Amino acid sequence: MNEVGDTGRRLEDACLSGSVAALEALIGEDKLILNRVSSLTGFFITGTTPLHVAASLGHLDLTKALLARKQKLATELDSARCSPLHLACTEGHFEIVEELLRVNNNACLGRDEDGRIPLHLAAIKGRVEVISALLRAKPESIHEKLDRGENVLHLCVKYNMLEALKTLVKYLQKNDKESLLSSGDNDGNTILHLAAALKQMDTMKYLLGIMIVKDDANVKNQNGSTALDFVEHCPNRDLKTMEILEFLFQAGLRRPASGGSNPKPKSLLDNPPPSPFDWRPKAGQVLQSIYLFWIKYFKANHTWLREVRGHLITAATLTATMAYQAILSPPGGFRQESSNWNQTMSLHAGLGEKSGGTGQDAGTAVLDSTTSYLTVYYNISGINGSTYYPWYLSSNRNPLAHYMLVNTLVLLGSLCTIMLALSGFPANNKFLMWQLIFTVYITIFCMSSGYFLAMALVFPTGFEKYALPLGILWYGWIGLCGFVLVLHACHFLVWLWNKFVNIKWLRNKFGDHLVGLRNKFGSRPR
Repeated sequence: MNEVGDTGRRLEDACLSGSVAALEALIGEDKLILNRVSSLTGFFITGTTPLHVAASLGHLDLTKALLARKQKLATELDSARCSPLHLACTEGHFEIVEELLRVNNNACLGRDEDGRIPLHLAAIKGRVEVISALLRAKPESIHEKLDRGENVLHLCVKYNMLEALKTLVKYLQKNDKESLLSSGDNDGNTILHLAAALKQMDTMKYLLGIMIVKDDANVKNQNGSTALDFVEHCPNRDLKTMEILEFLFQAGLRRPASGGSNPKPKSLLDNPPPSPFDWRPKAGQVLQSIYLFWIKYFKANHTWLREVRGHLITAATLTATMAYQAILSPPGGFRQESSNWNQTMSLHAGLGEKSGGTGQDAGTAVLDSTTSYLTVYYNISGINGSTYYPWYLSSNRNPLAHYMLVNTLVLLGSLCTIMLALSGFPANNKFLMWQLIFTVYITIFCMSSGYFLAMALVFPTGFEKYALPLGILWYGWIGLCGFVLVLHACHFLVWLWNKFVNIKWLRNKFGDHLVGLRNKFGSRPR
């Protein structure tokens, strides 16, 4: 018994390592060792033969040596009813598959415990070369089905193996067997039904490019559902579902006029003639044009957050520091000693100014007053003989208060940006993404406003001298900020529309031409 166990371990080691020399040595010691594999203890107790091991691990030389000694090993099954060909096809060992087919191609039709033939396993794993070899050896294997009526095409779609599906379709087209593409399983589901149910956009694009599939695109399964119904009735109406739905409408798929699985006879009550003054088609066309223009030229791309998150934190920290420093060092600085407004303005008493001001404490901002020194200066001096107020000042408001307000907004906006960026929210969280975008833009606008206010307060004469060009720049900047903010607000509204608006209601309200646009213009600019 020990001798048998030792022989089994040595044979196991030879198979695992792929050593032909070790196998030859064992056969030299016991010429019937391959006939007694099932009686050996250890590795081969489950019915696995040395050829199973060699085929699974890809040992081509060992496979040839075993087949040369005993070809019957190619038909042996393990405890899962898998032949060596099943294992080689699963692992994609093309040369071993060809060697096994050369010895016995009938193994192509052998089924494992799940009813799968080697072609099915190769399709599940996407082994394109193996699929071609199996079809050359046994062309009829492509028609073999599983217990639920699924053929090899269904398995390619089920496991999302598009290249394997293309290989099989080319074979069917070459051999005039395209009718298999419209074949359904026991529930009547075609491969297009399955691709729609699994939301495989690339697979559906490929299938609808085939004439026979497109002609039968509206075929129903046993429940009366089309591929379009699978998408429309999907409980998870995410963005991918919407894109697939739009693509199917572009491809020409339509629901029955009654919208049910068993259409009722048409009548005037069911389909009343359109009114000559019906506004809905025209409104739908206008909305379609706007939507096409929007998607073509203003499609948003938010992948930038992953790339600039660290830089965004640095910039927000910088702006927060600037806003904080602006409070500690306001324009005009601080008073070094207490003063009285009456004393300060005594020189101008003869010019008609009232001298009933209040005292100013040391340590307060120089420009912090109900009517700033700057405003008083323009009041008493005048321009062209008349009283003049610059556009950025008011006769009854303190301009420094405006400056403090915008700097406070910059500080709070910067801190909010830092908190959002550090919170670790995923980039696909659209709500927080929009919140971050709006916060950043408001912060930028307030920071620029603070700059203009500070310049007006510190350099009043120079600011007045260049009032016109500075005013043009300022209002141009406001227009640009407003445009960008409106642009992102519209993106946000479009996102809300796609997420929450009922597509069926939209189509019934404005017509099918509103649905099916983003796939054409949303993936790439034109």
